[in-house]
Amino acid sequence: MEMKGKDEVGEAINLPIREGGGAYKQPKKGPAIESEEPEPIEANKPKVIELEKSLIHQWKETVGGYFRRFKPAYFSLPNTSDGSPAPDPEVSIESVLISSSDSPLNNDDILGKPAFRASANDRIGGPTRFIGGSTASIALISTPTPTPFWHPASPSTLVVAHVGDTRILLCETATGLAKPVTTNHHPSSPIESTRLRRYAATFVTDSFGEERMSGLANTRAFGDMRSKRIGVSAEPELRRVELAPAEYSFIVLVSDGISGTLSDQEIVDVVKEARTPEQGARDVVAYATEVSTEGDNATCLVVRLGGWERRNEGGMGSLGTKE
Repeated sequence: MEMKGKDEVGEAINLPIREGGGAYKQPKKGPAIESEEPEPIEANKPKVIELEKSLIHQWKETVGGYFRRFKPAYFSLPNTSDGSPAPDPEVSIESVLISSSDSPLNNDDILGKPAFRASANDRIGGPTRFIGGSTASIALISTPTPTPFWHPASPSTLVVAHVGDTRILLCETATGLAKPVTTNHHPSSPIESTRLRRYAATFVTDSFGEERMSGLANTRAFGDMRSKRIGVSAEPELRRVELAPAEYSFIVLVSDGISGTLSDQEIVDVVKEARTPEQGARDVVAYATEVSTEGDNATCLVVRLGGWERRNEGGMGSLGTKE
């Protein structure tokens, strides 16, 4: 094999050339690769808007139908020809979703227990901590044997932890009746009102006839840091229910957007007519959003139990549901 010399190799790979004074001359550069001119972003704006509309439409179809009551249907982008800012569009649920996805709750969120006690200004959120709150209901099902809890011959134990006004319902297989497992933590609850009067809290009734404490509808909630000093607690209410084999057909977990519109029995009756638990949850959300006028959050989860296949034996199903 013939070996090339130093000068030949340098010319082939276009190395810098040292001049007499010690400086290097810039190597020769070849022409750029020919390609199409890049398309300006302004020309792509219609495509971007159409893509946004398509994504929001898919979100509406996937997540829930109650988004259709929010206007405008899609958020808009500034498109003034003179470059001046466009007027602020009306706030829509889509713009809120996009903003909440792009921005964290605050800059100091943590996922564990700090190794030292933080000062007042260094705690989660600091002086600008999030002032809102939320509620939750959790259901834990366990069985004494390896048999799944949804097997018709399997007994099980249900443990519920509950904070706020979300609800958990059981459907009794023999009668088809709804059996609530949770109670709403509202000022109207005798247990809650007794507990809160120790804090000298005042109760008022709003224009909708709902009793509130210092403007809050829930007496137990996560967050609401400013209201903790007047008695709002995040301590959950715990309840244990022993489930005999096939005694109950299914469990339903719903948010207040469902329970505030439909009665417990209506929710159970709608689920009994569905072929699967997933379809039952979708039907409950669709029915609640159809008859509701408030547009509150509507969330439903259905879990089958041992009596699922016999869910239509008791009661009248949707025939007994008020239209």
